[in-house]
Amino acid sequence: LRLQADEGAPVLRRQPRVAVTNPVSVRHWFSLLTALLVVPAVVGCSSTGKNTDACPRVAVLSEAGSLTRYVPGAGTDILDIDFQGEIADLVAQCEFPDVKGTRQVLVKLAPVFVVSRGAANTNRKVDFTYFVSVVRNEEILSKQLFMVSSEFAGNRSRVVLKDDNPPIDIDIPLPYRAAEYEYEILVGFQLTPEELQRNQASRGLAR
Repeated sequence: LRLQADEGAPVLRRQPRVAVTNPVSVRHWFSLLTALLVVPAVVGCSSTGKNTDACPRVAVLSEAGSLTRYVPGAGTDILDIDFQGEIADLVAQCEFPDVKGTRQVLVKLAPVFVVSRGAANTNRKVDFTYFVSVVRNEEILSKQLFMVSSEFAGNRSRVVLKDDNPPIDIDIPLPYRAAEYEYEILVGFQLTPEELQRNQASRGLAR
């Protein structure tokens, strides 16, 4: 499935569970978070072609890099936590395919999540959604949401999840040399307004 985009815009390829169709809410999300710190992740990104082209910057959006989810209807005490998660790594690889008349970069991306079971998690399951967006000059060109579902096996209270089956393919057109430096690929948890506010408060950035 290809995310619908204008000609020449980046395209994210993989079957999404959830689609973002409201550009106003997306732009509001970005304007709210770009004023805050963007933390680069530890990324293994390299060109597999003959050239020594640089990969676009791949990073975790700091205010969306962690998630504490509480059981619905409960409070926000430590005993009410369903699960906690963080984006531990972004595994990325770049390719510069030879396409006649068009220069582009293909980024293959696989986020790695570390999730801990909370005291209120009774079904041993975990479900969350994360986003991948392509940004250029502080403008979101593409954004897509992906859902992750897993469970805590046996007596485990912690699980490491690598969403790479298959990895997310991001096609970015490069109209001129060094255009790849103008793009950023930002990844984060899709948070509710309350979850975002708690993340900001924990960093002393609440508004």
